[in-house]
Order: sequence, then structure tokens, then C-alpha cells
Amino acid sequence: MSDRKITYLTDVELLTVVVQRDQGEAVLKAARDVGATTGAIGYYAKGFGVRERLGLLGLAVETEKDVISMLISSEQRDVVLDQIYRAAKLDTPGMGYIYVTPLEKVATYIPDSLMARLDKHEASVG
Repeated sequence: MSDRKITYLTDVELLTVVVQRDQGEAVLKAARDVGATTGAIGYYAKGFGVRERLGLLGLAVETEKDVISMLISSEQRDVVLDQIYRAAKLDTPGMGYIYVTPLEKVATYIPDSLMARLDKHEASVG
């Protein structure tokens, strides 16, 4: 058995944003501007909606979207979501949508220096 330590994060949520193609970078910048530290444009999606049913003979016209996923702490959630919502103009019909999924547990590598700072912070707060 390995002596490597597994660090589990339990106060984490998955924020997913679906926006117009080529808007993913703007979403990532907006999230970084308010302190989000992770995020990736993981894939491009093709889909259709009510607005795309205007094609030839009423057939759906495929559209491509950027899909951005990021892990955020629960305490950052509302600030990051609000910033992205405004930056991506999600209050405009057809621009996209955003949703948050609570995660029970996430395993990842955290550098020892950061763990020491977190432990010190917890000791001073608790």
C-alpha cells in the first residue's frame, strides 16, 4: 500500500456554463476576476432550441456552444455565478445558461505549503 496521502475536499461545487461558441474565454476571465482558481472549456456541444427551429422547412439548425466547467468552493458560488451571469449576458434570450451541482467529495492534490496555510487558518478560526 502507498504512503501517499489523499486529500478530500467536501465544500466544493461544480459550476457548469453553456454559452455561445467563442464566449468561453470571457467566462473564464470573469470567474478569475472574482477569485475562482479552476476552470476549463472542456468541450464544444451541439444542440438545438426553440430559436434554432427557424431553418429551412422548420427543421432544427444545429448550433455549437462552449461548455465550461469549474470547481468552486461553496462560499464562492454566488459571487462567481453572479459575475459569470453578467459577463456572459445570460439575461439575454439564447445566450446560454449556468447551473451548479453540489459535490459530495472531490479528491485532488494540494501542495504541502497550501495545506500548512489551511491548517494554520483553521487553527486560528476554530
